[in-house]
Amino acid sequence: YKGWLMISWMQKHKKYLVITIWISTIAFVGAGFVGWGAYKYGAGSDAIAEVGETKVTVKEFQQRYATVYNYYNKMLQGKLDQAQAKKLGLDKMVLNQLIQEALLENYAKDLGLRVSDEEVAQKIASMQVFWQNGRFSPELYHKILAQNRIKPKDFENGIKKELLLNKLKKALGIEIFPLEFDTVASALFMGDKIEYKILSSNDIHVSVTEDELKKYYESHKFDYKTALKYIVALIELPITDKTIEEKILKKFYMEHKLNYKDKNGKILSFEQAKEQVKSNYLAKMTKKEALKRYIEFKKGKISAQKEITVEKGSTTLPQKLLQKLATATPTKVFKPVLSGNKYIIAKLVKKIPPHPMSFNQAKEMVKKDYLAAKTKEELLKRAKKELTSFNGVKTDGYITKFDIDKLHELSPKEAQTFLEKLFLSQKDKGIIPLGDTRVILYRILDQKLAVTPQIRKNKALISNNSRNLKDTIQNSNLIKKLQSLYEIKVYKGL
Repeated sequence: YKGWLMISWMQKHKKYLVITIWISTIAFVGAGFVGWGAYKYGAGSDAIAEVGETKVTVKEFQQRYATVYNYYNKMLQGKLDQAQAKKLGLDKMVLNQLIQEALLENYAKDLGLRVSDEEVAQKIASMQVFWQNGRFSPELYHKILAQNRIKPKDFENGIKKELLLNKLKKALGIEIFPLEFDTVASALFMGDKIEYKILSSNDIHVSVTEDELKKYYESHKFDYKTALKYIVALIELPITDKTIEEKILKKFYMEHKLNYKDKNGKILSFEQAKEQVKSNYLAKMTKKEALKRYIEFKKGKISAQKEITVEKGSTTLPQKLLQKLATATPTKVFKPVLSGNKYIIAKLVKKIPPHPMSFNQAKEMVKKDYLAAKTKEELLKRAKKELTSFNGVKTDGYITKFDIDKLHELSPKEAQTFLEKLFLSQKDKGIIPLGDTRVILYRILDQKLAVTPQIRKNKALISNNSRNLKDTIQNSNLIKKLQSLYEIKVYKGL
């Protein structure tokens, strides 16, 4: 979820984002390629865009896209695919970043900034990813690049570009003035002395009538549907106990003895593992027979023993089988699956799609939802009524947005939520919900900038935030200016 929020944020602010050359080249090493086949380019040019005298090549675009895609796919635990990336505009964002970098590169060159081959060599030699036995290894360098399908020339050009933009950034410089520092400090460490009161849904008592429930049901009836159901034909083969010759069990044990160990990892003797060996052997023999029945069932040579109807989420069938049923089409026959002490062979006969429940079917769910909605509504009504004259708990001195441990009536998570919303609000009093069941009434009694020791303690945090904010504003304004100075041509539409 957080990964998706980050991509959403990137979409909204993409014109301010310039992923550094360091990320696009160094992070690319070892990241592996994402499959690229969404765009085809004519053989006449290797440029996807041209900015002033600087080309944005197809290869550069592909490598950057692969790096950004892999980075966010990893953040989202492998759930990002090419279709979603296209929908999110990841390709356009990457092209925009490369164009912005090309603008900066042109400007750096016009200012007379240059990067020598010696500087590039020193930078690469300092990168420990290419070290072996404590020093730079040319063999390892070429091996790693080859494994990632990167030509040394392309990699070195990327490093040169990174160093050039670093020189430009240093030349432009960002000096934080006292007023800027104080402004950010006040935003981060403004202290509020407040009075607050917690109201809970436990303080609210509501009742409902049958007519109210029916009215609520009518306006929300499509929220109440039956579960997806499957009609499944089954053949079951129980694993039955029977006498097995010891020599057969011993042979089976010798073939699989590494599977029989005690809690310390020591291999059990045949006698120690005998019962487990027998159980495993019988299961294997039953599975072998189940596979024969599966083929016969699939070919229509034998019939199912019974038909059952199961809902999505049921525990009647193994979850692994239910997951397969969800994407299968009728008549699909599934290979044997172990369920308890038996193997089952299943055939999907029919899917029964969800349909709206009647009022009587949904009544208990409707009542629960309506009570929750009405309680929340009444809770907010009571909060608004009490806001003007409530008596609550006063904080012991001034609190900042970081003082979650000073609100003893709230859990750390609740305190964090409350303080974040409190310091975003411009009202001297108000109501802040904590989920659907609790709200906080607050009144600001006094405000002042946090005491000097707190500012001094967090000087690095304030300076970094000041610098990042100023850098963002400066970069945005610079890019706008450069767009009017250098001609931008985009040859390949995305």
